[in-house]
Amino acid sequence: MKNSKILWFLAMVILSIVACTKEEIEGPESIDPIIDIEITQTSTNPLVAQVSSDSEEGFDLGCFKIQVPFDLTVDGLMVTIEDVEDFEAALINTTDTTSIDFVYPISIVYEDGETAEVADGMALGEAFSVCYPDDGWTVIDGGFPAFLINDENSCYELAYPLTLTDLEENELVINSETEFIDALANNMTLFFNFPLTLIDEDGAEVVAQNDEEVFGLFFECEGNHPPCDTLPIGAGNIGCFDILFPLNVLVADADGATISIEVVSEDDFSAALLEGNIVGFDFPISLIDEEGIVIVVNNEAEFDAAFAQCFGFGEELNFLTLEFLARDSAVDGDCYTIQFPVTFTSEDGLVVIETTDAPNALDAIIIDQLNVAPVYPVSVVLVEDGNTVILENEEDLINLLADCN
Repeated sequence: MKNSKILWFLAMVILSIVACTKEEIEGPESIDPIIDIEITQTSTNPLVAQVSSDSEEGFDLGCFKIQVPFDLTVDGLMVTIEDVEDFEAALINTTDTTSIDFVYPISIVYEDGETAEVADGMALGEAFSVCYPDDGWTVIDGGFPAFLINDENSCYELAYPLTLTDLEENELVINSETEFIDALANNMTLFFNFPLTLIDEDGAEVVAQNDEEVFGLFFECEGNHPPCDTLPIGAGNIGCFDILFPLNVLVADADGATISIEVVSEDDFSAALLEGNIVGFDFPISLIDEEGIVIVVNNEAEFDAAFAQCFGFGEELNFLTLEFLARDSAVDGDCYTIQFPVTFTSEDGLVVIETTDAPNALDAIIIDQLNVAPVYPVSVVLVEDGNTVILENEEDLINLLADCN
């Protein structure tokens, strides 16, 4: 999408690093996209400099294409653009004082073929800014590339003022959505500063302390979910493992069918996570443990077994039993309490133990019967809010442990 970049105005050109989801584009008619933060800039729309083309179908701007033909105004003169040669010819004699912008409205088409009409420069800037970043995730450890979070792409909105940081560690204070759009249009790479405050649909503030918490908040939105429900997932990690790219994931297409696609990098995986399109992994996948050893995971059972290692239990022990009995061995402080009585059975189903007592009796079971497992359903009470959770199976238990972690 970023092939054959057409570069001009070298003093002001910045390269786009974003990808996005589709939305209908509407914008106020009287807002000019001219940058109002403190930089040296002419009245040229900086998004013109972000345009690239690798085909005759249109010009890329983030994740969408500007359909041809479209018109530019160059120092007040209208120029029709039908192909790359027209674009190059229109800009070849421009200088850093030339005024250039699109003639609105313009038509754009998203990657799934849906089209939208952009009413003005501010609407184009918003369409560009709400794009999910498909680059920049590996530049800074724990860095979260900035994009506009609002009701166009999330169930949260950004709270202002907020601070962004560029690659040179310069900080930029953003006081409004308009300033946010301007900043993204004029900077190559910007990152959110943490803690980051978001506003939910009820108007309440939610504070994300790091990049993983932002991913978690997006997963809570309707229609967004991680590729599995059992463990924390970040840009390039699953639980305590790093992901070895490329890997195949299962996604839901526009018709609701599940298809397998290849994800070639952490950048692509991060964008797909934010879009909420991933519904599962297409095994086998490869993970890298904390010692740098590659682990090939061939199915869901092996996936759960690999995840068990993140809690420090060896294969010689019954992970699910120990996790259940220890309740919170992977977290600091109690996360939940077990509701008794609880029945345990051995792997062959011959040994059945029922206890109405609490942890002391369970400790004895651990010593005497390492291979027993709880008989579901089992009830636990969350310490944080007192709510009762019914565990119907082992997957529910792992989900609970992941939430506690």
